[in-house]
Amino acid sequence: MPPHLDKNENVISEVTRRTIIDHFSVGNVSWVGSLQEDEFLARLYDLSRLPSLDYRYEDAAADIYQHRVRNDDGEDSWVFYDRRFNLLHASDIEFVRFLCETVHPVVRRSENEVAALVQFYNETLAPDGWQLVEGKTLSGRPIFVGQSAKRAVVFEEPTGWQKVDRQLQEMRLRLDSAKAEEQFQGVGLLCREVLISVAQEVYDPARHPIVDDKAPSDTDAKRMLEAIFEVELKGSSNEEARAHAKAAVRLALALQHKRLADFRTAALCAEGTWSVVNMLAILAGRRRR
Repeated sequence: MPPHLDKNENVISEVTRRTIIDHFSVGNVSWVGSLQEDEFLARLYDLSRLPSLDYRYEDAAADIYQHRVRNDDGEDSWVFYDRRFNLLHASDIEFVRFLCETVHPVVRRSENEVAALVQFYNETLAPDGWQLVEGKTLSGRPIFVGQSAKRAVVFEEPTGWQKVDRQLQEMRLRLDSAKAEEQFQGVGLLCREVLISVAQEVYDPARHPIVDDKAPSDTDAKRMLEAIFEVELKGSSNEEARAHAKAAVRLALALQHKRLADFRTAALCAEGTWSVVNMLAILAGRRRR
């Protein structure tokens, strides 16, 4: 793996993390803003796939709703110490992603509160070489992304398709930490899930007729995506864009099944997948200035 992508150690120290956590708990600052705690966490994690810490409930979604929405059990800062989220020791990327979400326009409505939090984050993160910077905007409000001194902007504007956004983030995290062959293969499998999820979001049988004699199943990303691009990028003026979109799909699908997986193969697969998602987000009007 190239040196600039090596992520063997976190650079955001536990001291820095605890300082930020104390700002929420001691300063009585809400990390969820205007949302419920389960709503906030569902924007970042698939709570239905995380375990419940209460035997009476089958997953984290039901557990958190019961104990933190219906009842006010425990401390408000519980999430920072919950082993399911592991924010004290999670990767820098995941920790900063959480911070970015606390100042997302949907989460925190007050611009003054956002400005104060971002200033505090940046002052606290500065010794560890991280900062929050403005990315795209949503209704005129900035969406903040994490950036370190060693790498370019990590988080780009989310698509708004929550499952797709979660899977894309997981894809990045796995690629960034993969070392063994089976871990690189895991990136390819996750790329497949991303393509299925985004195809399901956009594909409309009434609008996107099949391109051959076989209707796509719910998991047939290739046929769904081909049908989408044939309609949304039709005509000679879109020939190059259509060719790129189809090539990106073929690249991602082909590399998913390479048995001798390495960083280069997994990274190319992730790049192809990300390109497909971005093109669909543009076509669906979810990528705007």
